[in-house]
Amino acid sequence: MSKKNKENKKEIENNESKIKRLFTKKKIILYIAILLIICLIVLATLLLINRISGKSEVISVNGISYTKDDYMMYLRLSKTSLFDENTTRLPRATLNTIVDVENNINAETYLRNKTEENLKIAGAIEKIAADNGIALDDKAYAELEADKLAYIEKLGGKFEFYKFLYDNRTSEEAYDKIARVDKLYKLVYDTLYAEGKSKDITQKDKERVKSTYQNQYKKARQIFLITVDTETKKEISPTITEQKKRLAEALRAELNEESDFNEYIKKYSDDAAGKEPPYDMYFKSGQLLKILEETIDDLKENEISQVVKSEYGYHIIRRDPLDDEYLEEMYESERENNFLTAISNEIKDSKIIIQDSFTTLRVD
Repeated sequence: MSKKNKENKKEIENNESKIKRLFTKKKIILYIAILLIICLIVLATLLLINRISGKSEVISVNGISYTKDDYMMYLRLSKTSLFDENTTRLPRATLNTIVDVENNINAETYLRNKTEENLKIAGAIEKIAADNGIALDDKAYAELEADKLAYIEKLGGKFEFYKFLYDNRTSEEAYDKIARVDKLYKLVYDTLYAEGKSKDITQKDKERVKSTYQNQYKKARQIFLITVDTETKKEISPTITEQKKRLAEALRAELNEESDFNEYIKKYSDDAAGKEPPYDMYFKSGQLLKILEETIDDLKENEISQVVKSEYGYHIIRRDPLDDEYLEEMYESERENNFLTAISNEIKDSKIIIQDSFTTLRVD
């Protein structure tokens, strides 16, 4: 074979080899593309199933349907009340932790019970509102939208908001629903139970609350210099204890009835850090350390104690006369209790249907 023929044959073989390699690469790319398409179809199917599942009813209260997504949104509310705002998934060890020692209830049981209770409360609120012709107006919905946008901004944008929904296995619709019920809760209270409204506490209730206040409560303020770790109750250090003792004695030597006690609290009291006045303590027997209560009992109104040493540190206490400020808070607490009682009674009278799927919903 001539040299030229050999070269032609080699070129043909090289071309054939290139074609084979090219064809192999195309096959690989095709297989990868098919695999990606299959993955996308599976993912889309799973997301669709999850969405359908999320919209399935798990409980209804007086004909108002609550879905799996609603459950997950209220579950997050329960987690927030038990742990903190950023809680999402919980490990098994945490779920098994006893959170109610008296009743031997672990976190998982607590979260289930609390979430079910909150869903029932939501249904009761909607029923009370409907029975009394109470509904959110355009202004209220505008406020809800503004609040939602502010929360999205707080999270860092819409992507983070949708990630938040995904992490909590819920939906934007459920987020909007719980916000609307929360708004409705306040509206029902303001319309029916607030001061001067149709279901306000009676004059007899006010007299009872006022009598309890005058006979059982005392008012005081204190400068509190902490010398221990408040969790372990162990002394921080002998040096710090001695410094706090000297400071307490020096402050007491300066103080008299004309002193601006709030300013001293703001400047020196360890438990007032970051707080603004008033620093009033309203309490009844058994709510403070025994040594503090005994000290206050021995003081006349506007009188300042000597330095008092407790297991937590040093205290300088001023006894103040009772005023009407806390009494108004007690009236408001009575109104809120009446409202909660009405909700509880509404739940008892409600038609509640719990689906079988409700008991299998996750709480992790």
